[in-house]
Amino acid sequence: ALYAIVVRVGLPESVRFLESRGRTDEAETAVRRFEDAVGISPVPSPPAPVAPKPNWRVLWSPKFRRHTIALSLTWMGVNFAYYGAFIWLPSLLYAQGHDLVKSFGFTLIITLAQLPGYAAAAVLIEIWGRRPTLATFLAGSAVSAIGMGLAPTTGWIIFTGCLLSFFNLGAWGALYAITPEVFPTWLRTTGAGTATAFGRVAAMAAPLSVPFLNLAGGWPLVFGAFAISFGLAMAAAFFLPERTGEALAEQ
Repeated sequence: ALYAIVVRVGLPESVRFLESRGRTDEAETAVRRFEDAVGISPVPSPPAPVAPKPNWRVLWSPKFRRHTIALSLTWMGVNFAYYGAFIWLPSLLYAQGHDLVKSFGFTLIITLAQLPGYAAAAVLIEIWGRRPTLATFLAGSAVSAIGMGLAPTTGWIIFTGCLLSFFNLGAWGALYAITPEVFPTWLRTTGAGTATAFGRVAAMAAPLSVPFLNLAGGWPLVFGAFAISFGLAMAAAFFLPERTGEALAEQ
């Protein structure tokens, strides 16, 4: 967290954002830093038109409403299933009869499968595209959640848990890639922030819901709910735009 502050101090502002706000001098200064770093002569830039000021209500206008709802539902589905599963996983394993040490050991093994999931998504978003990759990993997450809910043995729990971890975090990676490309530059942070805020609401609701789901139907119902959440996120993802290979200069 402290290092993030160090990074932030040296992080330049988006040149397109500065231009869209009429802050041309700051935009030119940022560009000069890059030009000086690689040793090239300054290239004059034509003035860019000033973009409209973002307004939260614009997200719900007919032009952007579908993308706002779709992105928000995707974030909510992914957040609900992820935080519900991984915050409670050690406790759920313990409730299944495993001692506490083994429960945390199994959780560590399952969590390590997140790393190749991220890596796979990072490659596939440039090969398959953002939306197909996101939908595929969400489908894999839903199937893995069902498999984990019905796993008959410890070995199957670990195997399906690793699959869930792999596909879930791959979905996160694809979602992080597609989110900044949904809205035009002048509305980007407002749109992305709104969708992720809805996702955080789901992230808070999930851990509070798991005890009640577990009490009502046990392990199958808990992971069945996660599977439904992933399925809803996958359905919403199909309503997102696909920008792979597009020049976003006009966005």
